[in-house]
Amino acid sequence: MKPGALWVGLVAGAVLALDQLTKFLVVQKIGMGNAWYPLPNFEFFRIAGTYNTGTACGYFPQLSIVFTFAPFLILAAVIWFYRSQAKPSWLLSLAIGLIIGGAVGNLLDRLRLGYVVDFVAVGTFPIFNVADAAVSTAVVLMLLWSLREESHNAHSSPTGETAAASKASWKLGAVFVGILLALAALTYFVCVLIPANFLR
Repeated sequence: MKPGALWVGLVAGAVLALDQLTKFLVVQKIGMGNAWYPLPNFEFFRIAGTYNTGTACGYFPQLSIVFTFAPFLILAAVIWFYRSQAKPSWLLSLAIGLIIGGAVGNLLDRLRLGYVVDFVAVGTFPIFNVADAAVSTAVVLMLLWSLREESHNAHSSPTGETAAASKASWKLGAVFVGILLALAALTYFVCVLIPANFLR
């Protein structure tokens, strides 16, 4: 067993438990289609129970069966990647645990209910849940882990290669940040601007 495998299991279990508990409370206490405003006179943030049979933003509901089985492939790839690491750091273990917990949380919804329960509404951003937030956080953590690995490799390289490795690390970091910003912009454009302005 990997040194950090216990942490992966604990994080995944905590995310799964929190995800399922919050969804249960939303369904039982608020109800699907209803909204609750935790902060009075502040409608920007609300808890709104919704069904999601599609993917992100609720698109492609007719492909629900595909999104039901896709997490199995994702989980297999993530577990294989983690096992391939000789000495996984705590940061990678945390990220993997978040991904597994989040993926299993939404997978259980699809297997039990045929849809995913979403409830966290912030402004006009697509409604999400604890599992979605965990996976999104994990992606950022894995980017940070990758940058740390590059930095560590640069510092441990021979003296003559350190400067070149460090420069390569900065370039890789810039590429990761650029990709992250591009994905964020694309998500906002597809999930917020298009529905608000062209799909009314």
